[in-house]
Amino acid sequence: MRNSLIAKLIGCLFLYPLSINSACSKNIDNVFLSTQLEESLNQKKYDLMKDLFLKKSFNNFNKQYLDFKKNYKDPKWSIKAIKSLPNEIFLDVRITSSIEINEQVYNLNSKQYMKIETFKNKIKSYKVINEESILNSHKSPLIIKIISPDKVRTGERYEINLIVEKPLDDSLIASGMIIINNNENVKISNNQFGIKPTQSGGLFKYIQAPLSPGFQTISAIITHPKGIYSITKKIEVGS
Repeated sequence: MRNSLIAKLIGCLFLYPLSINSACSKNIDNVFLSTQLEESLNQKKYDLMKDLFLKKSFNNFNKQYLDFKKNYKDPKWSIKAIKSLPNEIFLDVRITSSIEINEQVYNLNSKQYMKIETFKNKIKSYKVINEESILNSHKSPLIIKIISPDKVRTGERYEINLIVEKPLDDSLIASGMIIINNNENVKISNNQFGIKPTQSGGLFKYIQAPLSPGFQTISAIITHPKGIYSITKKIEVGS
């Protein structure tokens, strides 16, 4: 049962937010852009949403969007334009939602920094540059502080920390962390994930960045008798 729950938690967190949290952009006034995006997503204005994309781009987005809606309930979107270039826009995207797994409700909080390429004021392509998505048990008292870089150099050895800010009691906390390749079919078991008891009140690990520029995705989970906390972090790797 524990293996199955871990697989479903990480599978949902990894497969859907990383792909669907990517609705995005007309190359016009930044305030108008963020307003249109928030309106189309939060108020489910499908025609307005469709009009923001080139046809091929929308077809890709629509499949991801429908998959996301099947799993996450009543998502709320916050979108802010950070930087605008003639054919590119960079956005800060925040999503809150919830999902039910094995009759247990988990809250989703995701934040992303996104790059949007446009053509004739429509979305040509979109890419998540870095992301942090979290699932935690509904009403769980666990408060986790995440310390990690958003960007690292190729080949760099860096550290990721998940710290329980207010330890609840003397109960053992089980935790584990893995690196997920972008093209990997996510099938996670207890053994693969390296879940083991820890009395440190958190989790830390040194990660080796790949030798080629791109992205590296880290998933981690902390379990406690009073709650479960799962995070997926996408880190940009550059030269």
